[in-house]
Amino acid sequence: MKWDDNLTETQKQAATHTGSHACLLAGPGTGKTLVLTRRALYFVQEQGVSPEEILVLTFTRAAAQELRQRIASVLGDKALGITVSTLHSFALRTILEYGPRMKLPQPIRIADDWEERNIIEEDLKAILDLKDIRETRSLLEQLSANWEQLTMDGIEQRLPDPRFYGAWHEHREVFGYTLRGELVYQLENALQEGSIQIDHFPKYVLVDEYQDLNPCDLATIKMLTELHQSELYVAGDDDQSIYGFRYAAPEGIRRFTDEYKPSVSLTLEECRRCGSGILQLANYVAQQDPRRAPKTLNPTVKAVPGEVHLLNFLDQYKESQAIARICKWLIVYQNVPPQETLILLRSDRNKALSIPIRVELEKENLPVAIVTDPLACLDEKDGRFFIGVLRLIANPNDHLAWRTLLQIRRNGIGETSRKQLYDLAFSRGKRFAQFLSIAISEPDLVSFKSKLAMEIDEIQQLVAGTKAILDAHGIIDGIPLVIENLVTNRELQVEIQNLFQRIFEATHPKELDELFRAINTSLGDREQEQQKDAINIMTMHQAKGLSSTAVFIVGAEDEYLPGRAEGPKIEDERRLLYVSLTRARQYLYITHCRLRIDQQKHSGRNSGRPQRTLTQFLSGGPIRSENGEQFVATLPQ
Repeated sequence: MKWDDNLTETQKQAATHTGSHACLLAGPGTGKTLVLTRRALYFVQEQGVSPEEILVLTFTRAAAQELRQRIASVLGDKALGITVSTLHSFALRTILEYGPRMKLPQPIRIADDWEERNIIEEDLKAILDLKDIRETRSLLEQLSANWEQLTMDGIEQRLPDPRFYGAWHEHREVFGYTLRGELVYQLENALQEGSIQIDHFPKYVLVDEYQDLNPCDLATIKMLTELHQSELYVAGDDDQSIYGFRYAAPEGIRRFTDEYKPSVSLTLEECRRCGSGILQLANYVAQQDPRRAPKTLNPTVKAVPGEVHLLNFLDQYKESQAIARICKWLIVYQNVPPQETLILLRSDRNKALSIPIRVELEKENLPVAIVTDPLACLDEKDGRFFIGVLRLIANPNDHLAWRTLLQIRRNGIGETSRKQLYDLAFSRGKRFAQFLSIAISEPDLVSFKSKLAMEIDEIQQLVAGTKAILDAHGIIDGIPLVIENLVTNRELQVEIQNLFQRIFEATHPKELDELFRAINTSLGDREQEQQKDAINIMTMHQAKGLSSTAVFIVGAEDEYLPGRAEGPKIEDERRLLYVSLTRARQYLYITHCRLRIDQQKHSGRNSGRPQRTLTQFLSGGPIRSENGEQFVATLPQ
């Protein structure tokens, strides 16, 4: 394949621009990721650029894997020279290479999501005497987005909360961790201070989904490209900026040509995904933002209108029954495979919205899957125990692993005792694992000395036995045996086995450190893991980057969209709806209820009140709401 096969003239022009920085502003279905990929091929095939001179950065593992496969299918072994990575993975590799020069606890240990939620956030909440864990979470999110934000329209500058910073710094010294969210910040900070200098940095930097980067991400990319005089080419769409909770904002891509000189703005205007009727509604939603970058998004000349229906129901039970009936009609009468249907929810806490839909789909004998975090199985008690033991094989002084095992095992060592261990470790200037040996050796230091000594001995024996299995069989063959040995729940065993099989296929780790690195940077909770041959129910955020023949957007109500959002965050919710609408290629069904009763009464804004209203983003739009039950009655049985 040549780099320009099947590209339109506009796409060819966009892919081949050189001589300055460039921003490709392109809506959904216009082929911006395709252009980004072909640009890398163009450099190698036509310009004779060495693959090592090309760096491609993406936001998610799924996007990085797709780009990597597209490039490899054409270049073969040459593709190995092109670095395709998420920004967090790139930051981690750089930090590991230059780690000794950086202000981070050594050895570098990335805390995973469970450890952040159940140890770090909970401990900081207790240390600071905060009433709500959400306060701690918000402060950590600010930390990961950068304490001193870039000056951009609509983004207020934030400085670190000194009390929080002190508590966090103290806590990380005791447990010796680095947060995944701070990886990019730490790289940017080290570059700013000059504590690291990258020996060779690629000349051409390509960044996908530029609108999803937060100010710290943007500052890091700017610093890297300026320090090494690299040519930056970014692709994105301000209408699809939906990660405001991590301080990403559309201003980054809107201001690109002001931030980078010289630079040009490129556009793609032809949407090859959505039917014209679907696109009409999506454009109506996008155009509600008076600050959006000027752009045109048109369907292809031969695009069919597609079916668009805005359906209202009395309550969620009528809604769920109708969704199941429509799905069956799509499969039986329209030959739409189950996997070509997505059902999208704004949120699904405790599966309150997804379970009624799944029940009705199962009544119709339709295959259905609720998409969840691929790492959720490791958050179960047995899964966390399994990971903790592996961590201690990799590093017998893994402080978070010791704390995790003490916390989840039945050992009589409760929260008060664990806090005492923490306070004593801090007062003596010791890391947590180092202090454990002191606690069981000094008389009368802790009242639970005998329990602690017995627990440490049992854990060490488990670690030694597990290490023997891995030494005998290796990582890839030994991990399944370890799972069988440490995980007692059979269903959970299968889930963890499947997870690690996917990880092995993607990364081929030879050492435990490589395995943990793949988990920490490549399988975050925003990645989608769809089930093949099934109708997939997922959140709107999980659907980013996907498309499907048929899409249902469930709960299009003001109580969910924008829900509790205020100020600029309302725009995040509107853009999230826009992204969800543009996942559909041919069939789009949007549902809303007049009442949400039983468990769903307690979801959304105004929790406890059953009344619901159509979202403000669709009210008065080009599609009128119709009675959902009457619509379903018109479908063939």
